Amino acid sequence: MPSLIAGVTLAARRWGNVIGGWLGGFPWVAGPISIFLALEQSKDFAAKSAMGSLVGCFSTYAFAWLYAKLAPRLHWFPLLMLCYAMIFGSLYIGQFYSGSIHLLFITLLLFILLVYKLFPRPEVPAHIAAPPRFDLPLRMIVATTFVAVITQVASWTGPVWSGLLTPFPIMTTCLAVFTHIQQGPAQCARILRGMVNSGMGYATFLYAVGLLLPHTSMLVAYSAAMACSSIANILTLKYLK
Repeated sequence: MPSLIAGVTLAARRWGNVIGGWLGGFPWVAGPISIFLALEQSKDFAAKSAMGSLVGCFSTYAFAWLYAKLAPRLHWFPLLMLCYAMIFGSLYIGQFYSGSIHLLFITLLLFILLVYKLFPRPEVPAHIAAPPRFDLPLRMIVATTFVAVITQVASWTGPVWSGLLTPFPIMTTCLAVFTHIQQGPAQCARILRGMVNSGMGYATFLYAVGLLLPHTSMLVAYSAAMACSSIANILTLKYLK
């Protein structure tokens, strides 16, 4: 995780916050957690968790929209607490979902598309201040701590809550808050919009894991899921403007 958050941060500085957010939306966290659950628990456990993760994705993309929408009006800390309250409230409701994974996947894709279309697109400021020297190490420390806490909590719960917590916006939080503080709400909205852009690939990864893992090897399931996710992300980057 430290190297991932560093890589995404550097990519955002090099190619802009939309591309940085798009890269941050890949299943960098969900993938390793899912593999860990499959190895430590079972393939069926990880497959059920993948379905829970699809449910959890609704709150993740709602988080991105809400944070971007209110960032011009609120300080980062109360805004983050408000967004987290929304997440845990929606996760509590989501734990009761027991329908089809196919319906869930299609509904999530439509939801992501709606969020993307409604996303704020503020004008970008002409000048962006250079980040302080401690910025990158601090991001890496915060992200690593988040992953450790979420992974530990997930290991204490069953497959439903393990899945619900897997898409918890760890990297998204780091990118959003640091960008909000250092570059302002407009750039924060851009990086979050980029993250939502790659949401369809993220959802495709989880859907493929949930479908394939009970019926094939881990290598085949995760390789196919990552391939499908990459294709979906390339297509959305090209067509979602």
